[in-house]
Amino acid sequence: MNTENNPIEVILVDDHTLFRESLRRMLEEEPGFHVSGDFSTADTAMNAIQRGLAFDVALIDYELASTATLASNGLDLLRRLRQLRPSAKALMVTAGMDIRDLHKAVKQLNAGIFLKTEPPAELVLAIQRTAKGERWISSGAALTLLNDEEPRATSTNVGLSRLTPRESQVLRGILEGLGNKEIGARLDLTESAVKAVVQKLFEKIGVRSRSQLVRYAIETQIDLR
Repeated sequence: MNTENNPIEVILVDDHTLFRESLRRMLEEEPGFHVSGDFSTADTAMNAIQRGLAFDVALIDYELASTATLASNGLDLLRRLRQLRPSAKALMVTAGMDIRDLHKAVKQLNAGIFLKTEPPAELVLAIQRTAKGERWISSGAALTLLNDEEPRATSTNVGLSRLTPRESQVLRGILEGLGNKEIGARLDLTESAVKAVVQKLFEKIGVRSRSQLVRYAIETQIDLR
């Protein structure tokens, strides 16, 4: 468990000064976090990392502006980071991504995805989970990945073929980032009824949290169409 004496070291790479500074203030006010560096360009971030800057989690803006050595976006920085430190933990922060880049970030570069539309409390949780070695993927990004792929016929996907129509509907709501109350309103169910379905999903799939459920859905490419 991270404490003030053993905080999660975070670096921020974002060329929007207001957003970056606001994010830094938020994290520094949160117990158990320390911002070890914030950078407005990929080049300055890489220079610091090459000089030995230590960190637990890198938050990288997908929409980074081009520089003299980076022709595209934060994905290129992530690629360079992987070459330099293959085991580095990274969370890409974005308002929205090209679907091809989303696949590259998640599948090839093993990064988590955090959507800027999510509340600040979710970012704190996302960083904590990422620091523990989990891969955080915001629900909206998860649904995009699932809708863009064909399901795989793997042994881990066999149990999912036994999902009832109601379980599939509730799972889709979870992947869209809806809470139990919102899912209930959509499906004309009480909140307690939705909770019961969610618990059944946990038991059937063998997970203990909604984030694990989302991650499992992506890894097994559940077909909800």
